[in-house]
Amino acid sequence: MDEDHLRHDGTFEELQEIVRKAGYKIIDITCEPTFAGSPRSRTGSAYNIEISKGKYITWFTNTRIVLCHDEKTVKKKLEKELAKYRVAKYTEKSIPSSLTDTSNVSPLPSPKIFIVHGHDHTALEQLELILHKLKLEPYVLQNTSGNGSTIIEALEKEINTQKSSIKFGIVLLTPDDMGYAKSAGETAAKPRARQNVILEMGMLMSALSRKNVAILVKENQNIEKPSDISGIKYIGFSNHVKEAIPELCQHLQASGFNIGPKEIADAFS
Repeated sequence: MDEDHLRHDGTFEELQEIVRKAGYKIIDITCEPTFAGSPRSRTGSAYNIEISKGKYITWFTNTRIVLCHDEKTVKKKLEKELAKYRVAKYTEKSIPSSLTDTSNVSPLPSPKIFIVHGHDHTALEQLELILHKLKLEPYVLQNTSGNGSTIIEALEKEINTQKSSIKFGIVLLTPDDMGYAKSAGETAAKPRARQNVILEMGMLMSALSRKNVAILVKENQNIEKPSDISGIKYIGFSNHVKEAIPELCQHLQASGFNIGPKEIADAFS
């Protein structure tokens, strides 16, 4: 699915209100079933909202995707209102109790966020832009540090000392490699993150504690997750890192970061 498609996770009634707030009058609404597979089975419904003669907005209940049928102006206005909707929904939610223990967290943590990533540079760029819009500073290690240290040595230097200014880390688990058990054979191969990413993720959790590390998982290719950390909370996204913003912001706020509705709205834009 195109990563530029809009998405609405609420109700159809809420989507109608969003369309009206975007400045469009709803002329007619039709609904038709959607099917997939062989034999064909129903997967959901497609709601068609007519906003002017020959112009439609379609919402698919199974994928939550919103299509504007190549109308760039409509899409831009709708994207803005959908972002406002997500911010409003987000601010209504309380922070999960599993993330509220901040007794060992500084009330004013550094805005610097350590990022561990693989070869998906598009996802990395998306995450960096989101963090900048949240008024945070992404810290991304290159293959070597300035003094010739390896990436692992530089990681140890940055996060494993009391004087380090980095108090929070984000791991991007993206399907960059393929792997399988030798006994299972090549046919059992599944997408997985690079092994150095898994190692660096463990170092981050050891140095910063589990509650100060967010793990973002690109789930559109059924990526294999490390079995020995199955108790860790993952934040999933399929096409764009924006999909992870609500849960990521909750995690950051629980770790002491001051992130307001305006910054969250900017991150969605």
